[in-house]
Amino acid sequence: MPIFGRKQRSEPELLVSSPTLGKLKGKQAPARLRVVAVTPPGKPQPVEAALVSGLLLGPFKVQLVQVTVELPQDSWPVPGQELAAVADPGNPLNFSVVWGTAQGAGGTDHPAGLQSSQGWDPGPGGAHQQAVADALAKDGFLPGDFGPALDAVAPGMASLLAAACAQYVTVIPGKVAVSLASTGEPAQGIVAEVRKLPIPTEMLPGPDASLAWLTLDVTPSDGPPYRSVIRFGFRSQERFTALATPGTHLPLRFDPADRAKVTIDLPALGITPRS
Repeated sequence: MPIFGRKQRSEPELLVSSPTLGKLKGKQAPARLRVVAVTPPGKPQPVEAALVSGLLLGPFKVQLVQVTVELPQDSWPVPGQELAAVADPGNPLNFSVVWGTAQGAGGTDHPAGLQSSQGWDPGPGGAHQQAVADALAKDGFLPGDFGPALDAVAPGMASLLAAACAQYVTVIPGKVAVSLASTGEPAQGIVAEVRKLPIPTEMLPGPDASLAWLTLDVTPSDGPPYRSVIRFGFRSQERFTALATPGTHLPLRFDPADRAKVTIDLPALGITPRS
């Protein structure tokens, strides 16, 4: 049975995937889907289809979502592309994605895709799931950014993402970092490298805030110097410039049980850290 029936029309139609088979509900809010990974589905489909996972962004907590959409491979979206969508702010998993407009030969509309309702699809041999974790880690996302809902939506994703993140950065939960800023062992540090991360504004505390990977050369009072890469947040461009310019000397704190866990000693700079 085809995912969508076809009907005759004389004008182009939006290609939409949603649980309501393409009918956009009037009370939904504008949103967008930032594509993270695209592969063939792991579950057999009666038509050529793409398995698309991405971040659903809008006036609600950012959601990792997945759709299986009927599209020929030369029309698949690419990672990083953002697609228009709508979602129910009270239940963002009730959403619809707009893929574009198209017209079939003889005025026949191209069929739109169907949002998967059979649970998370890890893709062929788990390749899609791994691609999602790798892409999120490379862009600087941590498992804690999504809360406990991550494994509820995509079982096993939290541990997979944590392992992928470890290739790039020391994973320090926010509350641990705040505690470390006052309880860790003091050290001196120099900012060696900085990379701003493409974190959507919906996940930041304000329009001028940012997150970055900081590569720090750490000199403890005991032991040899070493290098650590951490993720750190900045509430303004001024704060970013003051703390994250290569060559800047900073007071640091580190966990003596795991010296890779380092944070900036904000209290020593007269800044009150926030959890």
